[in-house]
Amino acid sequence: MLKKSNILFLVTLMILTSISCGSVVKKDKSSSIDSQKEIKATEKVDWKEFYNNAQVAIKEREYKIEELRKEISINRKKEQHKLNTSLDSLEHKKDSLKARLANFNTKIKATLESINESDKVLKTAFENAFVKDMNELLTGLRDFWKIKK
Repeated sequence: MLKKSNILFLVTLMILTSISCGSVVKKDKSSSIDSQKEIKATEKVDWKEFYNNAQVAIKEREYKIEELRKEISINRKKEQHKLNTSLDSLEHKKDSLKARLANFNTKIKATLESINESDKVLKTAFENAFVKDMNELLTGLRDFWKIKK
């Protein structure tokens, strides 16, 4: 009789353990789903903010390039071809950055609903590289006259 009660106790203990483990797994899954939703929402907001800031920065660079082109055409007739060539290379870099941003924006919008840690790392790497390139472009525009003098 003692052995039967021990076996019954062990079986009951195993059933209770499996039931409680199942409820913990369900709680973990629901909290995991909630945290994934929070990550997606945060990433979506972060990306929109970065994208909007990048668009503003690109517009500022475009405006600066146009200002320089006007100044070249008015004040620097003799050096116009050489200066325009240099400015064309800066504008090409701006256009390249704009295209990269548009391409990455398309990719990020497609994967924003199922973003994971590796996507987050890629997005952050892109943002850092983009900001670095935009700063180089801004430096090039600021130094445009210094180099040409």
